[in-house]
Amino acid sequence: MSSSLVHSFLAVLLLATPALAEEQGEAALQDSTCSISVKKGDLVSRGVKLIVEGDQHTHDAVALDGNVVVRAGATVKDVVAMRGSVTVEKGARITGKVVALGGDVRVAEGAILEGEVSALGGQVHAAPGAKLLGEKNELSLRINGKDPVQLFMGQLFSGKGFAHCKLRITAD
Repeated sequence: MSSSLVHSFLAVLLLATPALAEEQGEAALQDSTCSISVKKGDLVSRGVKLIVEGDQHTHDAVALDGNVVVRAGATVKDVVAMRGSVTVEKGARITGKVVALGGDVRVAEGAILEGEVSALGGQVHAAPGAKLLGEKNELSLRINGKDPVQLFMGQLFSGKGFAHCKLRITAD
């Protein structure tokens, strides 16, 4: 596992993808488990909004099926929302990456994002006066009114599609 949860989540997506190309049988897909390791001090939530309060300094903040809000005064290295959006309020600082998979990234005036910011299945909305010091990436695609990234994320977490992936979060 990578030291960063961002890399762990991207690995989860890569692990689910071979199910599209290989026919390993329904039983093999049903038994798939994707593990994500977290470190002491990381903030992780599933199905609820994750709020990083202004007095918190954390390495990673990750929400699965939920949004992440980074409040004024908070400092976070990496922020990830899978099937959710990321909001960075005025006075908040992100020193690493910000990634929204299946949602938007909203950056308020006076917020500082030092690393790369990406919205896959959404858009990056930066207010005038927001400091985006790294690369900005966004990919939002509509096919018959639906976004394929959002559909993929739904399949990944629902267990109803090709990627019967049960997430298990473990502490290191």
